[in-house]
Parts: sequence; structure tokens; C-alpha cells
Amino acid sequence: MRNKVDWLVKLGEVEWSRFTYARAEGDPLRLLGSVRRGAQLGALAMTADERYVQVVGDFVSPLPNGEISRALARARRLQPYEPYVRPRPAASTAPAPVVTVKRRRVFVAV
Repeated sequence: MRNKVDWLVKLGEVEWSRFTYARAEGDPLRLLGSVRRGAQLGALAMTADERYVQVVGDFVSPLPNGEISRALARARRLQPYEPYVRPRPAASTAPAPVVTVKRRRVFVAV
């Protein structure tokens, strides 16, 4: 029986967008997906010098490259990476609904 808890990696924008925001074009972080080990979870990213890091908001913490690369290979076998493209909302031809808020009746004592 193994006592060691393995890293769980899931790929795609849907996964990393739960933990951090999209980075600017020149940012050295490349977001890959999400990573989890027990209660430790966050977005998985790769730095410019090809080190894996965990990102939660703006907080970046290093991860063990060997273990993460094995978990990433396992995730790619199980779930091939396909960039997530957000579906565009269908153009509605119906006019916008009009909402009327009725004034409340106020009792005035004479």
C-alpha cells in the first residue's frame, strides 16, 4: 500500500481560471492547468526557465519538477490538451425586456 499522495494535474483554461487570472502577453508565466496534492491546490504554470510553479491569485510557489513532469505526462495521456475556446453567446434578435417597478402605496394620516 502506498502512503505517498500523487500530484493530480488537469489541463486547460477552465482549470487554471478557477485560481488565477489570464496573464499579459509578455508575462513569463505560461498557465497550463490545475494541480492538486491533498489540500494543496492551485493553477499550474511554467516559468520562462522551465520550472513548474503553483499559482493562486498572485502568489507563486515552486513545485518539484520531477514529480510534476510525471503527473503532467500522465494527465496528457488521460486528457489530451485542447485549448478551451469560450463559446460566443448567440446574437439575440428579440428586444430587451422592459421592467416596470410599481411605486409602493404609502399611508398618509390626515
